[in-house]
Amino acid sequence: MRWWRSLRVRLAVLGFLAGYVPVLLLFGVLLVTETENVEQIDGGVVRVDGRDDADAGDDAGAGAGAGAGAEGGRSPWVGWTVVALGPAAAGVAWWWAGRVVRPIEGIRRVAEEIEESDLSRRIALTRGPGEVVSLAASFDAMLGRLEAAATTQRRLVEETSHELRVPLSVLVTNAEVLLAHPEPDLDLLRQGLARSHRAAERLGAVIDQLLVEARGRARTLDRAPVDLAALVRGVVEEASVLAEARRMALRLDAPERAVCAVDGPTVRRAVANLVDNALRYAPAGTPVWVAVELTPTEASVTVTDRGPGVPEEQRERIFERFWRGRPDTEGSGLGLPIAHQVAQAHGGRVTVADAHPGSTFRLTLRR
Repeated sequence: MRWWRSLRVRLAVLGFLAGYVPVLLLFGVLLVTETENVEQIDGGVVRVDGRDDADAGDDAGAGAGAGAGAEGGRSPWVGWTVVALGPAAAGVAWWWAGRVVRPIEGIRRVAEEIEESDLSRRIALTRGPGEVVSLAASFDAMLGRLEAAATTQRRLVEETSHELRVPLSVLVTNAEVLLAHPEPDLDLLRQGLARSHRAAERLGAVIDQLLVEARGRARTLDRAPVDLAALVRGVVEEASVLAEARRMALRLDAPERAVCAVDGPTVRRAVANLVDNALRYAPAGTPVWVAVELTPTEASVTVTDRGPGVPEEQRERIFERFWRGRPDTEGSGLGLPIAHQVAQAHGGRVTVADAHPGSTFRLTLRR
């Protein structure tokens, strides 16, 4: 009886009964009526309009003969028509049931075609029963929410994996430098352990942020007075081990203190990505300058390298996620987009200019 669970089958049976049963009832009533008329005429003579029974009997006999003749002469196509209407009614009922359940079939088909990696499909049903159209609209809204959640989760994983690369590189490179040193003294070991400690703290901060955002909390800026000069100084000290491994010099130009109300962890991420980008794309043996400036309305961090520069036609695309101007260089294409996103969240921007040779990236934050 699994076929009876089908909504189309039930609707088709209901439509067939609603369309064909009245025809059968009407045909049955006609048969009964004709039968009663014939029996009344065959039963005797009736008086009509004051005439005697004989005359009425003659008329009744004539009427009976006529009625008998009519019954005997009834066309056989009436019965065959009623019989033929059965399959026709069944076909019409099946077609009507198919049109009713077609929107539901569309919803089922889209639901089957949707995969975890493709939540962009929509039913977009505009015609059909009002209840089914409302159901499809609710389904589309649910897909939109799922797509937004999946996109947020995917971006979170991508950015977190990118953020983990820098401190992991610091840990690995620092260990390699210490192990490669022929006679490391106590001060050198202390410096290496301090760099490893800072890198491990940054790893912990990134993991904590991942756990917080994985619980569904929205990303919000927590502005507080932060010494931007000290923050950038910490980023430079952490990245110095990577610069030494590439025979590059990191130079910092910053005031003693530069206090401004910003979200410290996110700004640190942006600055670290700009410095890492300069160290990654600039030639070995060249310097990288980092400068901090403070005005009454803005705070800015500039990173200048002696790399190949950014062509004019690519300066809009470098802030697109996963876009890379030089595929031959290792990278995920997320560093500059993350820095740009942090700047926009602070009401600022990231700009790039020529340094002749090289490039200057400027991170501007509204205080």
